[in-house]
Amino acid sequence: MRPSIIVDANPIVSALIGGFSRGILFGHHFEFITTEFTLSEVEKYIPYISTKSGVSIGTIHFLLTLIPLKIVAKEKYSNYIPKATSLVKDKKNIDILALALALGIPLWSNDKHFEGIIEIRLVKTKDFV
Repeated sequence: MRPSIIVDANPIVSALIGGFSRGILFGHHFEFITTEFTLSEVEKYIPYISTKSGVSIGTIHFLLTLIPLKIVAKEKYSNYIPKATSLVKDKKNIDILALALALGIPLWSNDKHFEGIIEIRLVKTKDFV
């Protein structure tokens, strides 16, 4: 059984651009878990990803569907949203933090907003090297 890791938007965006995260996400060493909100955040960056990578928007949409992500419904972590709201200021980070609190597994993010939150274990891309 593979260990599980919660994935924030920035490693997914990096993978779609062609960064180091791509090898991690497709390495089959972990089960990657995220939220619907996180995927909607990634989708907002698709035009940027397309420009940065030189790959068409349609292809980026398709590549996003290939990333092995398990999507957890908000109902599974909604009880942790108040706690997450009290721990982080950026509203875009509430869902993913609530999921990390609910599941008690590491959160992969390079977002500085999560640093110092002792209730979670934060993993950064550099930690995979």
